[in-house]
Amino acid sequence: MIELLKKINQLKEIPRTGWLLAGVSLAEVEDVSQHSFEVASIVMLLGKKIGRKVNVEKAVKMALIHDMPECLVGDFPYPGLKYLSRRNKKEMETRAAEELFGEEKELLELWKEFVEERSIEAELVHAADYLSILLQALRYAECGNLSDGMLELWNQVLLDLDPYAKKFPEIGDLIENLKSNFNRLCNR
Repeated sequence: MIELLKKINQLKEIPRTGWLLAGVSLAEVEDVSQHSFEVASIVMLLGKKIGRKVNVEKAVKMALIHDMPECLVGDFPYPGLKYLSRRNKKEMETRAAEELFGEEKELLELWKEFVEERSIEAELVHAADYLSILLQALRYAECGNLSDGMLELWNQVLLDLDPYAKKFPEIGDLIENLKSNFNRLCNR
């Protein structure tokens, strides 16, 4: 277990690369562990609100591990997906997850369930993942970062979040609030 914990600990040193490409300085950019904590927090709060047979404990576990393979392969940003297909990224991260989790079969199966979106919990974690990006983008925008890269990322995340917003109408008000605040900063 100590080897797994040491690898997971490295997530505190891996910056979320998409923010760097959007013009956020390395000193200010969130790291993968901060993002994972926020996703788990969003899942915990939304899971109770949504109800509908969501196993909140399972979903929180899934949120905590959803980016753990990045301790082996790094964080691959949105803009990079045009150079590496989502399928190839998934294959790379799956091999990393298999190596990382090793004997921890429960964690590997939970991670695969997330990636393959095989449950309502996995869908909720994906929604929370996108909501976390929007929250962080709003924070950076409030600090004055409204670069073209930030605007492009914001718009792409909203598009990717849309199917989850339809699946979970309970998050609609949150999305509208985030959009309103972001648009106010952009004077749109």
